[in-house]
Amino acid sequence: MEILRCKTMGTWLSLLFLFGWKTDDISAAKILGLMPTPSPSHHIWNRALMLALAERGHEVTVISPDPEKHPVANYTDIVIEEAYERINDSGFNYESMSTQTFIENSLIWFQWGQDACEFGIASKGAKKLMALQGKETFDVIIIDLGVEECFLGFVPLFNNPPVIAITAYGSPPWFNTIVGNPQILSFTSSYILPFTDHMTFLQRMVNFVLHNVIVYYRTFHHLPNMDNIAQKYFGNSAPLPSEIEKNISLVMVNTHFSVDFPRPLVPAMIPVGGMHIKPGKELPSDLKNFLDNANNGAIFFSLGTNVRSDKMSAVKLKAFLDAFSELPQRVLWKWESDTLPGQPKNVMLGKWLPQNDILAHPNIHLFMSHAGMLSSQEAIYHGVPVVGIPFLADQFVNIVKLATHGLGVELVYDTLSKQTILDAVHTVLGNHSYRDNMKKLSAIYRDQQETPLQRAVFWTEYVLRHGGSSLRSVSADLTWYQYFLIDVIAVLIIGISLIFVLLYLALRKIYRTVAPVTRITKSKQQ
Repeated sequence: MEILRCKTMGTWLSLLFLFGWKTDDISAAKILGLMPTPSPSHHIWNRALMLALAERGHEVTVISPDPEKHPVANYTDIVIEEAYERINDSGFNYESMSTQTFIENSLIWFQWGQDACEFGIASKGAKKLMALQGKETFDVIIIDLGVEECFLGFVPLFNNPPVIAITAYGSPPWFNTIVGNPQILSFTSSYILPFTDHMTFLQRMVNFVLHNVIVYYRTFHHLPNMDNIAQKYFGNSAPLPSEIEKNISLVMVNTHFSVDFPRPLVPAMIPVGGMHIKPGKELPSDLKNFLDNANNGAIFFSLGTNVRSDKMSAVKLKAFLDAFSELPQRVLWKWESDTLPGQPKNVMLGKWLPQNDILAHPNIHLFMSHAGMLSSQEAIYHGVPVVGIPFLADQFVNIVKLATHGLGVELVYDTLSKQTILDAVHTVLGNHSYRDNMKKLSAIYRDQQETPLQRAVFWTEYVLRHGGSSLRSVSADLTWYQYFLIDVIAVLIIGISLIFVLLYLALRKIYRTVAPVTRITKSKQQ
């Protein structure tokens, strides 16, 4: 399918693309977005791509727990109802995960995905999408392939169009497997380990073991569970998600080499880190006045969309209140309740705050964050240093990356106190190198031929035009022993061993033939 035909010269085509202008001569495709993850931050990232495709003139249908508040005419939402209530009822506790081991964290995350898949597929929204079989066709399917693979069961319902996998969750190892991208464990750490690309021997050993534990668990436990859920709702004869994912045409990962460390990429793996970020917009008047009048600067404190500040323990809450009350800076705090007893005079609260626009304000000198992927990228884009308080999954990795580049420091939630909070804040604000390093990295991060969102749109339309077969590496189809040349090495070892054995036998034969003659000759001479 031809997506874009421009009648002007190539220079104008480049300008039109780079500045996001549309031409009138465009063929609209039908695009289905499978976005089942019950996480608001994921949908901030996913929605950026889906809305951009709708603005390009494509007909976009999205199933998710987060309907678009201001949809465009050719953007249709199918809602997975009560997703957040159900995931909260499952007993998933973000705060407790801050003290768990990396393996425990991963296993709980897979269980979270299984729960989300079970009630997501059983939802009225999923049934509404199933009812479109035979009535609707789609030219491409885009899926948020975190840990809810059961939604791949929708692909055969619509005659197996090309599939693009995306995730706001960095670059999980199964994305490498799907497209045959090399994951060289000597300098590429697991997506949940807080290691850099310069690992010690012990770190490389831990990295190797944990990576393979995750791959083993996903392959032999998690994916079979996803297959069972899919068969339960799509029928026993339906293709399995574990098989469908092997035919994914393209993956887009939320990474950028400037902070995620350089690594090899096959053509079918496209880095679009920070594709949700836009230049800051004008703030609402109350926020603008609060920050404009922050003569000593301001601190923005937000624990993201999953961890709620108003649910933290009384001890932790008191530590933050006591620490903030002693700071000369103003503090803008994402607080999910109506009131905060003991709120310091220099603190302003907001249930929902436009994070990207706030970070763009020149008086924001520090971002106290959960070190989520999207928040970290926004901090880098706007050049704001970070005090990171990680709770789960990739957040531990993100703050290590920021600290490694001199962009911030980590504050351990389990042991935080008034003094550790003040120490972390004073460390970053009292040393200009953190802000200087952030400004330098921000310049590198922004210095791209096109924006990450434009790149994501281009490669989506590339798959619409050409399919994904031209991008796919044959390495994705090799067995493990073929990929690592184990069979070749084994044959070479056997062959070389045979040569040495034959040489040994030949020499022994010669020795046994010559030795008696030598002894007889010496005997005669004597």
